[in-house]
Amino acid sequence: MGEQYSFSDRREQELTSLNEIAKALTSTLQLSEVMRIVLARIKALTFAEAISLLLYDAQRHELVYSATETMRESVFSHLDQSVDQGITAWAARTGKSALVNDPEKDPRCVDDTGSPTGDGHRLLVVPIKRDHRMMGVVQVADRYDAQPFEEDDLRALEGIVREIAPQIDAETLVQESPMLRDLLSRISATVRSQAVSLLLYDASGNRLAFSASRRLEAGTIDGFRMSADRGIAGWVARNREPLRLEDASEDPRYNRDSETYTKFRPRAMMCVPVVSRDRLLGVIQVMNRLDGKSFDDYEFRLVQILAEYAAIAIENASLYRQAQVASLTDDLTGLGNTRRFNQVLPEQVRLGQPVALIVSDFDNFKQVVDRYGHRIGSLTIAQIGRKMGEVIRPTDFAARFGGDEFVIVLPGTRAEEALEIAERIRQAVEACQRLDGYDVDISGVTASIGVAVYPDHAGDADGLFHAADEAMYETKRRGKNSVTLARASRA
Repeated sequence: MGEQYSFSDRREQELTSLNEIAKALTSTLQLSEVMRIVLARIKALTFAEAISLLLYDAQRHELVYSATETMRESVFSHLDQSVDQGITAWAARTGKSALVNDPEKDPRCVDDTGSPTGDGHRLLVVPIKRDHRMMGVVQVADRYDAQPFEEDDLRALEGIVREIAPQIDAETLVQESPMLRDLLSRISATVRSQAVSLLLYDASGNRLAFSASRRLEAGTIDGFRMSADRGIAGWVARNREPLRLEDASEDPRYNRDSETYTKFRPRAMMCVPVVSRDRLLGVIQVMNRLDGKSFDDYEFRLVQILAEYAAIAIENASLYRQAQVASLTDDLTGLGNTRRFNQVLPEQVRLGQPVALIVSDFDNFKQVVDRYGHRIGSLTIAQIGRKMGEVIRPTDFAARFGGDEFVIVLPGTRAEEALEIAERIRQAVEACQRLDGYDVDISGVTASIGVAVYPDHAGDADGLFHAADEAMYETKRRGKNSVTLARASRA
Protein backbone atom coordinates (compact mmCIF):
# COMPACT_ATOMS: atom_id res chain seq x y z
CA MET A 1 0.00 0.00 0.00
CA GLY A 2 2.88 2.34 0.67
CA GLU A 3 4.36 1.83 -2.82
CA GLN A 4 3.56 4.04 -5.80
CA TYR A 5 0.94 2.71 -8.14
CA SER A 6 1.97 1.60 -11.63
CA PHE A 7 0.91 3.63 -14.65
CA SER A 8 -1.74 1.04 -15.57
CA ASP A 9 -3.16 1.08 -12.02
CA ARG A 10 -3.36 4.86 -12.10
CA ARG A 11 -4.94 4.86 -15.52
CA GLU A 12 -7.58 2.41 -14.34
CA GLN A 13 -8.32 4.54 -11.28
CA GLU A 14 -8.58 7.65 -13.44
CA LEU A 15 -11.13 6.01 -15.72
CA THR A 16 -13.08 4.79 -12.68
CA SER A 17 -13.14 8.29 -11.21
CA LEU A 18 -14.27 9.93 -14.42
CA ASN A 19 -16.96 7.28 -14.80
CA GLU A 20 -18.14 7.98 -11.24
CA ILE A 21 -18.44 11.69 -11.94
CA ALA A 22 -20.25 10.97 -15.20
CA LYS A 23 -22.74 8.85 -13.25
CA ALA A 24 -23.24 11.72 -10.82
CA LEU A 25 -24.12 14.02 -13.70
CA THR A 26 -26.82 11.70 -14.98
CA SER A 27 -28.11 10.01 -11.83
CA THR A 28 -28.53 12.85 -9.33
CA LEU A 29 -29.46 16.49 -9.21
CA GLN A 30 -28.94 16.73 -5.46
CA LEU A 31 -26.04 19.02 -4.62
CA SER A 32 -25.16 17.12 -1.44
CA GLU A 33 -24.81 13.87 -3.40
CA VAL A 34 -22.68 15.55 -6.07
CA MET A 35 -20.32 16.91 -3.42
CA ARG A 36 -20.10 13.53 -1.70
CA ILE A 37 -19.08 11.77 -4.91
CA VAL A 38 -16.52 14.43 -5.82
CA LEU A 39 -14.85 14.20 -2.41
CA ALA A 40 -14.91 10.41 -2.42
CA ARG A 41 -13.17 10.25 -5.80
CA ILE A 42 -10.51 12.80 -4.85
CA LYS A 43 -9.92 11.03 -1.56
CA ALA A 44 -9.42 7.64 -3.19
CA LEU A 45 -6.91 8.99 -5.70
CA THR A 46 -4.80 11.46 -3.74
CA PHE A 47 -4.56 9.94 -0.24
CA ALA A 48 -4.81 13.41 1.28
CA GLU A 49 -5.17 14.42 4.93
CA ALA A 50 -7.72 17.11 4.13
CA ILE A 51 -10.12 17.67 1.24
CA SER A 52 -12.49 20.62 0.97
CA LEU A 53 -15.06 21.78 -1.53
CA LEU A 54 -15.70 25.48 -0.98
CA LEU A 55 -18.74 26.93 -2.73
CA TYR A 56 -18.74 30.57 -3.79
CA ASP A 57 -21.42 32.84 -2.31
CA ALA A 58 -21.59 35.63 -4.88
CA GLN A 59 -23.89 37.84 -2.81
CA ARG A 60 -21.47 37.97 0.11
CA HIS A 61 -18.32 37.42 -1.97
CA GLU A 62 -17.29 34.59 0.33
CA LEU A 63 -16.07 31.03 0.02
CA VAL A 64 -18.02 28.58 2.19
CA TYR A 65 -16.62 25.22 3.34
CA SER A 66 -19.50 23.06 2.11
CA ALA A 67 -18.08 19.52 2.06
CA THR A 68 -14.96 18.61 4.00
CA GLU A 69 -12.96 15.70 5.35
CA THR A 70 -10.07 16.47 7.68
CA MET A 71 -7.61 14.32 9.59
CA ARG A 72 -8.01 14.88 13.32
CA GLU A 73 -5.83 13.70 16.20
CA SER A 74 -6.79 13.01 19.82
CA VAL A 75 -4.74 11.87 22.82
CA PHE A 76 -5.94 10.50 26.17
CA SER A 77 -3.48 9.60 28.92
CA HIS A 78 -3.77 8.14 32.44
CA LEU A 79 -7.02 6.42 31.47
CA ASP A 80 -6.85 3.44 33.86
CA GLN A 81 -9.66 1.69 31.98
CA SER A 82 -10.28 -2.02 31.83
CA VAL A 83 -10.12 -3.55 28.36
CA ASP A 84 -11.34 -7.13 28.33
CA GLN A 85 -13.51 -7.52 25.23
CA GLY A 86 -13.50 -6.75 21.55
CA ILE A 87 -10.87 -7.29 18.88
CA THR A 88 -8.16 -5.15 20.54
CA ALA A 89 -8.47 -7.08 23.79
CA TRP A 90 -8.28 -10.33 21.80
CA ALA A 91 -5.07 -9.21 20.07
CA ALA A 92 -3.48 -8.14 23.37
CA ARG A 93 -4.52 -11.36 25.07
CA THR A 94 -3.35 -13.74 22.34
CA GLY A 95 -0.47 -11.75 20.90
CA LYS A 96 -1.87 -12.35 17.42
CA SER A 97 -2.73 -9.99 14.58
CA ALA A 98 -6.16 -9.83 13.00
CA LEU A 99 -7.67 -8.82 9.64
CA VAL A 100 -11.41 -8.22 9.84
CA ASN A 101 -13.44 -7.18 6.80
CA ASP A 102 -16.80 -8.30 8.19
CA PRO A 103 -16.84 -7.34 11.89
CA GLU A 104 -20.52 -8.17 12.41
CA LYS A 105 -19.80 -11.83 11.68
CA ASP A 106 -16.48 -12.07 13.51
CA PRO A 107 -16.87 -13.41 17.09
CA ARG A 108 -13.73 -11.53 18.16
CA CYS A 109 -15.51 -8.22 17.50
CA VAL A 110 -18.43 -8.61 19.91
CA ASP A 111 -18.91 -7.91 23.61
CA ASP A 112 -20.41 -10.18 26.28
CA THR A 113 -23.93 -9.48 25.03
CA GLY A 114 -23.05 -10.41 21.46
CA SER A 115 -23.19 -6.80 20.24
CA PRO A 116 -20.53 -5.64 17.73
CA THR A 117 -17.78 -3.44 19.20
CA GLY A 118 -16.17 -2.19 16.00
CA ASP A 119 -19.01 0.07 14.76
CA GLY A 120 -19.01 -1.81 11.47
CA HIS A 121 -15.50 -0.69 10.45
CA ARG A 122 -13.10 -2.94 8.59
CA LEU A 123 -10.12 -3.46 10.85
CA LEU A 124 -6.48 -4.42 11.02
CA VAL A 125 -5.20 -5.07 14.54
CA VAL A 126 -1.56 -5.77 15.46
CA PRO A 127 -0.20 -6.25 19.00
CA ILE A 128 2.87 -4.23 20.08
CA LYS A 129 5.52 -6.36 21.78
CA ARG A 130 8.84 -5.40 23.28
CA ASP A 131 11.20 -7.75 25.16
CA HIS A 132 8.44 -10.39 25.19
CA ARG A 133 6.16 -7.94 26.97
CA MET A 134 2.77 -6.89 25.61
CA MET A 135 2.86 -3.07 25.26
CA GLY A 136 -0.41 -2.43 23.49
CA VAL A 137 -2.20 -2.60 20.15
CA VAL A 138 -2.24 -0.68 16.89
CA GLN A 139 -5.62 -0.64 15.16
CA VAL A 140 -6.26 0.58 11.63
CA ALA A 141 -9.83 1.13 10.39
CA ASP A 142 -11.13 1.31 6.81
CA ARG A 143 -8.83 1.48 3.84
CA TYR A 144 -8.59 4.96 2.38
CA ASP A 145 -9.94 3.79 -0.98
CA ALA A 146 -12.89 2.03 0.73
CA GLN A 147 -11.74 -1.40 -0.48
CA PRO A 148 -11.46 -4.47 1.81
CA PHE A 149 -8.15 -4.97 3.58
CA GLU A 150 -5.77 -7.54 2.09
CA GLU A 151 -3.12 -9.79 3.64
CA ASP A 152 -0.43 -7.50 2.21
CA ASP A 153 -1.93 -4.66 4.26
CA LEU A 154 -1.66 -6.71 7.42
CA ARG A 155 1.96 -7.70 6.67
CA ALA A 156 2.80 -4.02 6.05
CA LEU A 157 1.22 -3.00 9.35
CA GLU A 158 3.07 -5.71 11.24
CA GLY A 159 6.32 -4.46 9.70
CA ILE A 160 5.85 -0.83 10.75
CA VAL A 161 4.74 -1.91 14.24
CA ARG A 162 8.00 -3.84 14.66
CA GLU A 163 9.91 -0.72 13.61
CA ILE A 164 8.18 1.65 16.02
CA ALA A 165 7.92 -0.73 19.00
CA PRO A 166 11.24 0.48 20.54
CA GLN A 167 9.86 4.05 20.59
CA ILE A 168 6.61 3.15 22.31
CA ASP A 169 6.37 4.58 25.80
CA ALA A 170 3.23 6.22 27.15
CA GLU A 171 4.95 8.82 29.34
CA THR A 172 7.29 9.91 26.57
CA LEU A 173 4.55 10.14 23.95
CA VAL A 174 2.39 12.33 26.19
CA GLN A 175 5.22 14.84 26.48
CA GLU A 176 6.49 14.55 22.90
CA SER A 177 3.49 15.26 20.70
CA PRO A 178 5.63 15.66 17.52
CA MET A 179 6.97 12.14 18.09
CA LEU A 180 3.45 10.79 18.54
CA ARG A 181 2.24 12.61 15.44
CA ASP A 182 5.15 11.17 13.49
CA LEU A 183 4.35 7.63 14.65
CA LEU A 184 0.70 7.93 13.68
CA SER A 185 1.62 9.49 10.34
CA ARG A 186 4.05 6.67 9.56
CA ILE A 187 1.36 4.10 10.25
CA SER A 188 -1.18 6.00 8.09
CA ALA A 189 1.34 6.25 5.25
CA THR A 190 2.22 2.56 5.42
CA VAL A 191 -1.36 1.31 5.40
CA ARG A 192 -3.39 4.08 3.86
CA SER A 193 -6.46 4.18 6.03
CA GLN A 194 -9.11 6.51 7.36
CA ALA A 195 -8.29 5.95 11.04
CA VAL A 196 -5.34 4.81 13.14
CA SER A 197 -5.45 4.13 16.88
CA LEU A 198 -2.58 3.46 19.26
CA LEU A 199 -3.62 1.78 22.54
CA LEU A 200 -1.05 1.23 25.29
CA TYR A 201 -1.51 -0.83 28.43
CA ASP A 202 -0.15 -0.56 31.95
CA ALA A 203 2.37 -3.02 33.42
CA SER A 204 -0.36 -5.56 34.17
CA GLY A 205 -1.46 -5.62 30.55
CA ASN A 206 -5.12 -5.54 31.65
CA ARG A 207 -5.82 -1.84 31.79
CA LEU A 208 -5.67 0.85 29.14
CA ALA A 209 -3.25 3.61 30.15
CA PHE A 210 -2.89 5.63 26.96
CA SER A 211 -4.87 6.11 23.74
CA ALA A 212 -4.09 8.17 20.67
CA SER A 213 -5.94 8.27 17.37
CA ARG A 214 -5.70 9.90 14.01
CA ARG A 215 -8.84 9.72 11.91
CA LEU A 216 -10.45 11.33 8.90
CA GLU A 217 -13.59 13.14 10.00
CA ALA A 218 -16.26 14.55 7.72
CA GLY A 219 -17.93 17.93 8.14
CA THR A 220 -15.89 19.22 11.08
CA ILE A 221 -15.37 22.62 9.44
CA ASP A 222 -18.46 22.71 7.21
CA GLY A 223 -20.11 26.13 7.21
CA PHE A 224 -16.93 28.12 7.89
CA ARG A 225 -16.84 31.21 5.70
CA MET A 226 -13.96 33.34 4.54
CA SER A 227 -13.62 36.31 2.25
CA ALA A 228 -12.98 35.45 -1.38
CA ASP A 229 -10.29 38.13 -1.33
CA ARG A 230 -8.10 36.31 1.19
CA GLY A 231 -5.90 33.26 1.32
CA ILE A 232 -4.69 30.83 -1.30
CA ALA A 233 -8.25 29.71 -2.08
CA GLY A 234 -9.23 33.34 -2.54
CA TRP A 235 -6.36 33.89 -4.98
CA VAL A 236 -7.40 30.81 -6.97
CA ALA A 237 -11.03 32.00 -6.98
CA ARG A 238 -10.12 35.49 -8.19
CA ASN A 239 -7.63 34.42 -10.84
CA ARG A 240 -9.41 31.21 -11.93
CA GLU A 241 -6.01 29.50 -11.99
CA PRO A 242 -5.04 26.21 -10.27
CA LEU A 243 -2.12 26.06 -7.85
CA ARG A 244 0.14 23.23 -6.69
CA LEU A 245 2.38 24.15 -3.75
CA GLU A 246 5.15 22.31 -1.93
CA ASP A 247 4.41 24.07 1.39
CA ALA A 248 1.30 26.22 1.43
CA SER A 249 1.97 27.50 4.95
CA GLU A 250 5.09 29.28 3.68
CA ASP A 251 3.31 30.88 0.74
CA PRO A 252 2.76 34.67 1.13
CA ARG A 253 -0.88 34.21 0.09
CA TYR A 254 -1.57 31.83 2.97
CA ASN A 255 -4.25 33.05 5.40
CA ARG A 256 -3.31 31.96 8.92
CA ASP A 257 -6.74 32.94 10.26
CA SER A 258 -8.19 29.84 8.61
CA GLU A 259 -5.67 27.66 10.46
CA THR A 260 -6.89 29.09 13.76
CA TYR A 261 -10.41 27.91 12.96
CA THR A 262 -9.68 24.61 11.21
CA LYS A 263 -6.82 23.55 13.54
CA PHE A 264 -5.06 22.25 10.45
CA ARG A 265 -1.78 23.40 8.90
CA PRO A 266 -1.36 22.69 5.20
CA ARG A 267 1.91 21.67 3.64
CA ALA A 268 1.57 20.13 0.18
CA MET A 269 -1.50 21.62 -1.46
CA MET A 270 -3.50 21.51 -4.65
CA CYS A 271 -6.10 24.25 -5.06
CA VAL A 272 -8.29 24.24 -8.17
CA PRO A 273 -11.13 26.55 -9.24
CA VAL A 274 -14.55 25.13 -10.08
CA VAL A 275 -15.86 27.15 -13.02
CA SER A 276 -18.84 26.64 -15.32
CA ARG A 277 -19.44 28.84 -18.35
CA ASP A 278 -17.03 31.43 -17.00
CA ARG A 279 -18.94 31.58 -13.70
CA LEU A 280 -17.09 30.79 -10.47
CA LEU A 281 -18.86 28.09 -8.48
CA GLY A 282 -16.21 27.33 -5.91
CA VAL A 283 -12.76 25.94 -5.16
CA ILE A 284 -11.42 22.45 -4.42
CA GLN A 285 -8.59 22.19 -1.88
CA VAL A 286 -6.52 19.03 -1.38
CA MET A 287 -3.87 19.15 1.34
CA ASN A 288 -1.07 16.98 2.76
CA ARG A 289 -0.47 13.50 1.42
CA LEU A 290 -0.54 10.77 4.05
CA ASP A 291 3.05 9.82 3.25
CA GLY A 292 4.29 13.40 3.63
CA LYS A 293 5.32 13.69 -0.02
CA SER A 294 4.32 16.37 -2.50
CA PHE A 295 1.43 15.90 -4.88
CA ASP A 296 2.65 15.02 -8.36
CA ASP A 297 1.69 16.21 -11.85
CA TYR A 298 -0.66 13.25 -12.33
CA GLU A 299 -2.67 14.04 -9.20
CA PHE A 300 -2.74 17.74 -10.06
CA ARG A 301 -4.06 17.03 -13.56
CA LEU A 302 -6.64 14.59 -12.23
CA VAL A 303 -8.04 17.04 -9.67
CA GLN A 304 -8.38 19.64 -12.43
CA ILE A 305 -10.32 17.16 -14.59
CA LEU A 306 -12.55 16.27 -11.64
CA ALA A 307 -13.14 19.99 -11.00
CA GLU A 308 -14.38 20.39 -14.58
CA TYR A 309 -16.82 17.52 -14.16
CA ALA A 310 -17.82 18.80 -10.73
CA ALA A 311 -18.58 22.23 -12.20
CA ILE A 312 -21.10 20.73 -14.61
CA ALA A 313 -22.71 18.66 -11.86
CA ILE A 314 -22.89 21.57 -9.40
CA GLU A 315 -24.32 23.87 -12.06
CA ASN A 316 -27.01 21.33 -12.95
CA ALA A 317 -27.84 20.75 -9.27
CA SER A 318 -28.04 24.51 -8.64
CA LEU A 319 -30.36 25.06 -11.60
CA TYR A 320 -32.55 22.19 -10.42
CA ARG A 321 -32.65 23.66 -6.93
CA GLN A 322 -33.63 27.07 -8.31
CA ALA A 323 -36.40 25.47 -10.33
CA GLN A 324 -37.60 23.62 -7.23
CA VAL A 325 -37.64 26.83 -5.18
CA ALA A 326 -39.42 28.71 -7.97
CA SER A 327 -42.08 26.03 -8.25
CA LEU A 328 -42.78 26.25 -4.52
CA THR A 329 -42.61 30.05 -4.13
CA ASP A 330 -45.24 32.70 -4.65
CA ASP A 331 -43.89 35.19 -7.20
CA LEU A 332 -45.73 38.13 -5.70
CA THR A 333 -44.74 37.89 -2.03
CA GLY A 334 -41.70 35.59 -1.97
CA LEU A 335 -43.53 33.38 0.52
CA GLY A 336 -44.47 29.77 -0.13
CA ASN A 337 -47.25 28.91 -2.53
CA THR A 338 -50.24 26.57 -2.25
CA ARG A 339 -48.23 23.62 -3.55
CA ARG A 340 -45.60 24.05 -0.87
CA PHE A 341 -48.23 24.56 1.83
CA ASN A 342 -49.87 21.29 0.83
CA GLN A 343 -46.52 19.59 1.46
CA VAL A 344 -45.59 21.32 4.71
CA LEU A 345 -48.83 21.00 6.69
CA PRO A 346 -49.24 17.19 6.28
CA GLU A 347 -45.53 16.72 7.07
CA GLN A 348 -45.93 18.61 10.34
CA VAL A 349 -49.12 16.79 11.32
CA ARG A 350 -47.50 13.40 10.67
CA LEU A 351 -44.84 14.22 13.27
CA GLY A 352 -47.55 13.83 15.90
CA GLN A 353 -46.57 17.01 17.76
CA PRO A 354 -48.83 20.04 18.29
CA VAL A 355 -49.02 22.28 15.23
CA ALA A 356 -51.09 25.43 14.81
CA LEU A 357 -52.50 26.82 11.58
CA ILE A 358 -53.43 30.42 10.90
CA VAL A 359 -55.70 31.33 7.98
CA SER A 360 -55.89 35.03 7.14
CA ASP A 361 -58.01 36.88 4.60
CA PHE A 362 -57.84 40.63 3.91
CA ASP A 363 -60.81 42.85 4.73
CA ASN A 364 -61.89 45.64 2.34
CA PHE A 365 -59.26 44.63 -0.22
CA LYS A 366 -61.78 44.76 -3.09
CA GLN A 367 -62.25 48.49 -2.47
CA VAL A 368 -58.52 49.08 -3.17
CA VAL A 369 -58.74 47.11 -6.43
CA ASP A 370 -61.95 48.88 -7.50
CA ARG A 371 -60.40 52.30 -6.84
CA TYR A 372 -56.79 51.84 -7.99
CA GLY A 373 -56.80 48.81 -10.27
CA HIS A 374 -55.38 45.30 -10.21
CA ARG A 375 -51.73 46.38 -10.42
CA ILE A 376 -52.00 48.38 -7.18
CA GLY A 377 -53.93 45.48 -5.70
CA SER A 378 -51.07 43.13 -6.48
CA LEU A 379 -48.53 45.53 -4.99
CA THR A 380 -50.68 45.77 -1.85
CA ILE A 381 -50.74 42.00 -1.48
CA ALA A 382 -46.96 41.87 -1.98
CA GLN A 383 -46.27 44.57 0.65
CA ILE A 384 -48.60 43.18 3.31
CA GLY A 385 -47.46 39.62 2.61
CA ARG A 386 -43.85 40.61 3.24
CA LYS A 387 -44.87 42.32 6.49
CA MET A 388 -46.59 39.16 7.63
CA GLY A 389 -43.46 37.17 6.82
CA GLU A 390 -41.40 39.50 8.99
CA VAL A 391 -43.66 38.96 12.02
CA ILE A 392 -43.53 35.16 12.21
CA ARG A 393 -40.75 33.09 13.79
CA PRO A 394 -37.89 31.53 11.79
CA THR A 395 -39.37 28.08 12.40
CA ASP A 396 -42.80 29.05 11.04
CA PHE A 397 -43.91 28.71 7.43
CA ALA A 398 -46.04 31.27 5.59
CA ALA A 399 -47.66 30.89 2.18
CA ARG A 400 -50.02 32.81 -0.05
CA PHE A 401 -52.92 30.41 -0.49
CA GLY A 402 -54.56 32.35 -3.28
CA GLY A 403 -55.84 35.84 -3.97
CA ASP A 404 -55.54 37.76 -0.70
CA GLU A 405 -55.69 34.69 1.55
CA PHE A 406 -52.62 33.58 3.51
CA VAL A 407 -51.84 30.51 5.61
CA ILE A 408 -49.16 30.17 8.30
CA VAL A 409 -48.01 26.89 9.81
CA LEU A 410 -46.68 27.10 13.39
CA PRO A 411 -44.82 23.88 14.34
CA GLY A 412 -44.79 22.85 18.01
CA THR A 413 -47.30 25.57 18.91
CA ARG A 414 -50.39 25.35 21.09
CA ALA A 415 -53.45 27.58 21.06
CA GLU A 416 -52.38 30.33 23.47
CA GLU A 417 -49.10 31.05 21.68
CA ALA A 418 -50.74 30.72 18.25
CA LEU A 419 -53.31 33.37 19.21
CA GLU A 420 -50.50 35.73 20.26
CA ILE A 421 -48.74 35.30 16.91
CA ALA A 422 -52.03 35.73 15.04
CA GLU A 423 -52.64 38.99 16.90
CA ARG A 424 -49.16 40.25 15.91
CA ILE A 425 -50.00 39.46 12.30
CA ARG A 426 -53.32 41.30 12.56
CA GLN A 427 -51.53 44.35 13.98
CA ALA A 428 -48.85 44.23 11.26
CA VAL A 429 -51.55 44.28 8.56
CA GLU A 430 -53.42 47.09 10.28
CA ALA A 431 -50.20 49.12 10.52
CA CYS A 432 -49.80 49.21 6.71
CA GLN A 433 -51.26 52.64 6.01
CA ARG A 434 -49.80 53.55 2.61
CA LEU A 435 -48.35 51.61 -0.31
CA ASP A 436 -44.57 51.92 -0.47
CA GLY A 437 -43.51 54.25 -3.29
CA TYR A 438 -47.05 55.30 -4.17
CA ASP A 439 -49.52 57.90 -2.96
CA VAL A 440 -52.08 55.20 -2.26
CA ASP A 441 -54.08 54.84 0.94
CA ILE A 442 -54.38 51.19 2.02
CA SER A 443 -55.28 51.90 5.64
CA GLY A 444 -58.71 50.31 5.16
CA VAL A 445 -57.16 46.90 4.50
CA THR A 446 -57.21 44.73 7.63
CA ALA A 447 -57.10 40.99 8.34
CA SER A 448 -59.69 38.51 9.50
CA ILE A 449 -57.86 35.59 11.05
CA GLY A 450 -58.78 32.08 12.09
CA VAL A 451 -56.63 29.78 14.24
CA ALA A 452 -56.80 26.01 14.70
CA VAL A 453 -54.47 23.60 16.48
CA TYR A 454 -53.71 19.94 15.90
CA PRO A 455 -54.81 17.74 17.64
CA ASP A 456 -57.22 19.95 19.61
CA HIS A 457 -59.39 20.99 16.66
CA ALA A 458 -58.71 18.29 14.06
CA GLY A 459 -57.03 14.93 13.64
CA ASP A 460 -55.49 15.45 10.20
CA ALA A 461 -54.18 18.16 7.87
CA ASP A 462 -57.39 18.58 5.89
CA GLY A 463 -59.47 18.85 9.02
CA LEU A 464 -57.04 21.38 10.49
CA PHE A 465 -57.30 23.61 7.42
CA HIS A 466 -61.09 23.48 7.40
CA ALA A 467 -61.21 24.29 11.12
CA ALA A 468 -58.94 27.34 10.74
CA ASP A 469 -60.75 28.44 7.56
CA GLU A 470 -64.13 28.22 9.30
CA ALA A 471 -62.73 30.23 12.22
CA MET A 472 -61.59 32.90 9.75
CA TYR A 473 -65.11 33.13 8.27
CA GLU A 474 -66.47 33.37 11.78
CA THR A 475 -64.25 36.42 12.24
CA LYS A 476 -65.72 37.93 9.07
CA ARG A 477 -69.25 37.36 10.36
CA ARG A 478 -68.40 38.96 13.71
CA GLY A 479 -67.12 42.22 12.22
CA LYS A 480 -63.67 41.56 10.68
CA ASN A 481 -60.18 42.72 11.78
CA SER A 482 -59.86 40.28 14.68
CA VAL A 483 -58.76 36.76 15.58
CA THR A 484 -60.98 33.73 16.22
CA LEU A 485 -59.95 30.38 17.65
CA ALA A 486 -61.60 27.33 16.11
CA ARG A 487 -64.17 25.35 18.03
CA ALA A 488 -63.01 22.20 19.78
CA SER A 489 -63.18 19.03 17.71
CA ARG A 490 -66.25 16.84 18.25
CA ALA A 491 -64.25 13.67 17.53
